[in-house]
Order: sequence, then C-alpha cells, then structure tokens
Amino acid sequence: MLIDTHAHLNFPDFEKDLNKVIDQAIQNGVEKIICVSSNLKDSQRAIEIAQKYPGIVFATVGLHPHQTDPENKQSPEKQIKILADLAKQPEVIAIGECGLDYALAPPGEKDRSKEKQFFLFQKQIELAQKLNLPIIVHSRKAFSDTLEILNNYFNQLKYPKGVFHCYSAGKSDIKTIESLGFYFGIDGNLTYDLGLQNVARQIPLGKIVLETDSPFLSPEPFRSLRNEPKNVKIVAEFLNKIKGVSFEKICQITTENAKILFKIR
Repeated sequence: MLIDTHAHLNFPDFEKDLNKVIDQAIQNGVEKIICVSSNLKDSQRAIEIAQKYPGIVFATVGLHPHQTDPENKQSPEKQIKILADLAKQPEVIAIGECGLDYALAPPGEKDRSKEKQFFLFQKQIELAQKLNLPIIVHSRKAFSDTLEILNNYFNQLKYPKGVFHCYSAGKSDIKTIESLGFYFGIDGNLTYDLGLQNVARQIPLGKIVLETDSPFLSPEPFRSLRNEPKNVKIVAEFLNKIKGVSFEKICQITTENAKILFKIR
C-alpha cells in the first residue's frame, strides 16, 4: 500500500471528478492521501474533503509564500489567526505548505516579499510547534534562508518535525536536513530529472516520503497530463529501480515513514 503525502485535491482541477480520482487512487494501491493547502480557502476546502473521505483523505492547512488567497485582503496577521483556528480541526494533521520562494517575487518587490514570507513562515512554524504538528516546507531558490529559519526553531527538538516538499537541494545538504528531523518528499520529476535521481540515491530510504503534488509534476509518461494521486505508484516504481530495492519494500518503508511523520494509521 502507498500514501500520497502531497496532493492538492482542493484545487479547481479536481472539482468535477474528485470521486473518480480517489477511487482510481485506491485501485492503484494508494490507501491514504494528504490534501495540502496553499491559502485559507484551500485550507477550508481540504478539511471538507477530509470530512467527506474519513480515513482516506487527511487535511493540512497553510499559507504558501506566494499563493495566499488573491480574494483575501486581510493582513498576514489576520490570516495567521484564522489559520490557527482551522488548524484545530480534527482532520488537520500538518501545517503547510509554507516556506520561502524567491523564484516568483514580483520585480522591484523582492525585499518586501521576503519580509512578508519570513513572517508567514515563522508564524506557521510557531503554530505547528504549539499544536505539535509537522510542517510541510516549500523552499525554492531560498534554501539557505529556509535552513537558517528552521535551525532557529528546530535544532533542540527531537520529534519528526516535517518534510521538505519536492526536495530540490543537493547531496551535501542531506545530512543537515536529516539532523533537524526532517523527511524528504520525492515527486514525479524523479522520473525525468537526472540530477534528482543522483540525489535520491543518496537519501536514506528511511527518510523518504512519496508525493505527487497533483495536479502538478506528472511523471513520465504522463508529463503533459494532469497529475493524480494514483501516479504515486509510478514514483515508487521508479524509486525501486534507482535504489535497487524491491517495489514491495519501497511501499512498506515509505508508507511507514509517512505514518510516523504525520501520526496516522
């Protein structure tokens, strides 16, 4: 059995056929799906989906560094307060995705964007710690700053703290991330990114969780199509090839990793 630890079932891409998408995931051996959020609207929707599919879909709530709800004109402080209320719902098993992203900062607003991102990231880390929930970290072209913030919060704590979603840093950073108690999210780009393949060979299997990032990052041979949770099986099959470990063992270990990290059974 498999767990897709990162899918955006709350996105409009799945409004028309969500039942079918979940059924097909189950038919492909995916026993659980974690529905990850990017803004307050997504967070509420993730909770609703988890309530509709108990024991199969689990919710996270979070504010992506760039994808806060464009219709929401509330201050970052107010959004964090609302997020904290949503995080108390029983369906919520993690905070995120949250973090830093310097790739999409509007021209001329890099410093202002960074200041806001730092605030949102730090407040969500504090919320996760208060509720004893793991965090799902988004880091794009911001690894150094991301790591510095995490070090400030996590260097003294022992429990599993979260996952680096769609891990994109190098081999040299693996041990540092491990030492902080974080897992590595591996997605469909593993099937076509040679650099990621080389890095993934060095990541201990006991620290890997599988993701699809649906509807994004479709694996080969479906790169032009909408990604779905059922495709986490393709990620597992490819990982078994580059690791030289049986498919069954890949499923067993990554599933257990996800259950430990997100405290689900």
